[in-house]
Amino acid sequence: MLDIMLEEFPFSSLWNSGIFLFLAFTVIIYLFILPQEKDHPLWKQIVFFLGLVVVFIGAASPLNIIGRIQFSAHIIQVVLLVLIAPPLLIIGMKRKIIVLALQVKFLAKLINFIIKPYCTIGLFFLALYGYHHPPIFDQARVDLYGNYLYLFLLFITGILLWIPIISKKATLKSTTMYHLICMALILPLGGILVLSKEILYQAYTDLTTFTQALEVCLPAGETLSPELVLLLLPFEPVAEQHIGGIVWIISGLIILMISLFAKRRMITK
Repeated sequence: MLDIMLEEFPFSSLWNSGIFLFLAFTVIIYLFILPQEKDHPLWKQIVFFLGLVVVFIGAASPLNIIGRIQFSAHIIQVVLLVLIAPPLLIIGMKRKIIVLALQVKFLAKLINFIIKPYCTIGLFFLALYGYHHPPIFDQARVDLYGNYLYLFLLFITGILLWIPIISKKATLKSTTMYHLICMALILPLGGILVLSKEILYQAYTDLTTFTQALEVCLPAGETLSPELVLLLLPFEPVAEQHIGGIVWIISGLIILMISLFAKRRMITK
């Protein structure tokens, strides 16, 4: 049913060419402009490119439109952008450019501050809960660039969140504590969604807001027919919140537990 509805949207709305070009440019920079490293293995390059693919799926594929129709799809989008793509990009990133950046005193001080565990956790969960505060979320949905800005902030703070986890300086105790704090802070959002008995987000129920949230993705001047809008509203919003909460809790806990197990094995080797 949903795939038939999506056929009503133009190709440019389903696939974001701007983000695609940005990611393609990132590939060019990674391969040909960043300093070459003889000890940078092929598997790390593949991991980095996989991270870019995940970013594309999360932000520039039809999932972005589907996420405006189904809240659970939005949560999948967030999982891709903050829990899956960041560790892949960090693992695959070339280290020499980071070493060069740390040679600049101002950048070194800034980077060393923002990657402190209390800072990375604070920034990420502030962005996460701030974006999903209902009034902010509903407003962001009717502003195309505003919504992408919030997703970008989530993505960047997601990268920061994963840096202390992947850092080689982490000890077994600090790694375990960091993971447990992240798991604990993931639960409230999921709990609110799972236990909700009322509609939290008007962007999925109010006809005017829902229509505006979809039309900002269309080329300038184009609108959706009232018939199509009504067809796109068969999804029970409260049930979608419950599904989204379950997806968020299960995905977050599984990914972080896998990460903790892998990190513990690396440290204890």
